[in-house]
Amino acid sequence: MIPPPTKSRMFEEQVTWAKEAGVDLIVAETFDSYGEAACALEEIKKSGLPSVVTFTTLKFGLHDDIPLVEACKRLKEAGATVVGFNCARGPATLLPYLKELRAAVTGPIAALPVPYRTTEEKPTFQNLGPLEHCYTELEPHLLTRYEIAEYTRQMKEIGVNYFGLCCGNSPYLTRAQAEALGKKPLASRYSPDLSKHFALGTRPEFKEQHTHSWKALAE
Repeated sequence: MIPPPTKSRMFEEQVTWAKEAGVDLIVAETFDSYGEAACALEEIKKSGLPSVVTFTTLKFGLHDDIPLVEACKRLKEAGATVVGFNCARGPATLLPYLKELRAAVTGPIAALPVPYRTTEEKPTFQNLGPLEHCYTELEPHLLTRYEIAEYTRQMKEIGVNYFGLCCGNSPYLTRAQAEALGKKPLASRYSPDLSKHFALGTRPEFKEQHTHSWKALAE
């Protein structure tokens, strides 16, 4: 008789495939219970590969009622290479948890928020719109590339080492995050350069009066 599948067997299978494919590390993410994350970590440890284990920061916390930072601390003590948070909360409502996490653990920590304007009243992006439009009415809440860059610098100051963005991300936001960290990816060639704008540009080939008139309109 074939035994019923278990989470442990599921993670064992996934980790085996990943190792056979020659990956450099294994990311286990978006957990909403400590027990499931711990189970995944045990299988990753058997592979000998580095691990990144992150919890989703839902409004109610974890299903097994372990505080988020405490859960990360336990995983770190159990051998996780990187611990942290991903998804659900935007940068504004994730930052307090990151500060607490940085004070609680040594070694690298991860932050992969969603790129939305979450608030104390509505701490996750699932709370932002009406329930009947959950996930489908988020455009007005999207952060700009400049806001993402600023939040990234704040996370770096806190001591975050592993960066990213979760649901709602776009390539230009990842690029803004990389540039805020002092990186210059190949895609930086497409970053906005308003000095080349036909009306607002500052390059000498633009007519001075044309530039001034458009600047006056912009102001």
